Amino acid sequence: MVNWSELTKDILGMIHGELSVSDYIRSRAVCKQWNLASKFEYRRRLKPQAPWLMLSGDNNSTVKFFSIIERKTYKIRCPQPTIRKRIYVGSCHGWLATLDERCNMHLLNPLTGAQILLPSVLSLPFIRHDYNLEGQIINFNAERDRTHYSLWLKFIRKVVLSKAPDADNDFTILMIYSQWCKLAFTCAGDKAWTSISSPYHYSDIIYRNAKFYTISGCQILEVWEPHELAFQHSIVNSDSPPDVLLGGVYYLAESVDGTLMLVHKNQNKCGPRNNPKNIMCMVFSLDEQARKWKRVEKLREQALFLGTNSPELKQNCIYYTDDILDIYGVNKYMRRHIGIFYLEDEMTRPMEHLGYRYWSPPLWLTPSLS
Repeated sequence: MVNWSELTKDILGMIHGELSVSDYIRSRAVCKQWNLASKFEYRRRLKPQAPWLMLSGDNNSTVKFFSIIERKTYKIRCPQPTIRKRIYVGSCHGWLATLDERCNMHLLNPLTGAQILLPSVLSLPFIRHDYNLEGQIINFNAERDRTHYSLWLKFIRKVVLSKAPDADNDFTILMIYSQWCKLAFTCAGDKAWTSISSPYHYSDIIYRNAKFYTISGCQILEVWEPHELAFQHSIVNSDSPPDVLLGGVYYLAESVDGTLMLVHKNQNKCGPRNNPKNIMCMVFSLDEQARKWKRVEKLREQALFLGTNSPELKQNCIYYTDDILDIYGVNKYMRRHIGIFYLEDEMTRPMEHLGYRYWSPPLWLTPSLS
């Protein structure tokens, strides 16, 4: 009879490379040797993972993840500060960016518990903040746009990380912030955020080919490269995609073959939720030689997660979550739109069992142990 605890390190490494994240976590409970093997350098990278949907937990210290592949929910305990009092402001490479009630920002890997403190948003040069009698920050003001922000109002719109933090501690973060959707960046080890001067208001960011790409509300596509203590940038495309209606939100995504994609999502927030036409998505790909957007009618074997792709799920569709984050008071617990948009018939199928009243609103996270 085979003694599983006596498998060689190389064989265990090969096994690890074929497991999903959930199976890999279970494998560590087989025996002490398997658990020890998971911590050494010879452990191989896991195979590409399908995204999980991150949902708020049942208590202050846990979050829930729904695996679409397995149709199963996992509960994971997170370190301090209390995860329920944080806003989720982005996810990249298996890491979650959060903002807590004291304006502290963290990078958190929910699976490993690893956490990195980032510069506070109060380090932006034009931010003033107010305290209560207990010395806690209760709100802050952006002098530049003369807007008062509650801590539960969506001041940070999106955070994108260039790479997963590693032993070299070499990464750059670009974020969209404030009512006017401006840009700021920070690098590993920095003590403050650096704002970027630009006339545009930004809708989305993606990192690909060692560069950041941004799309503005007026469909200006720009590319940004870190250069010493600043960013060099250039305009890639300034033409609007064809046949796009006014309004809606723009997202950048990358296809399986590396093509840059643009998704325009238009949601009728006042319409009936059971109307399959309540949400409309249009997809475009960038012809990088002509610098033009081309309409994409079919995604074929791909599924877009508005930033993450997975060929293992339903084909030719877009998985989406609710975008309405700049809400506060009782409205922050409104029922969330979570569903699938099919390009073939341009119809929406809500995932009703997931459309609960979450705060912070759900987002997609590709699980990683790196």
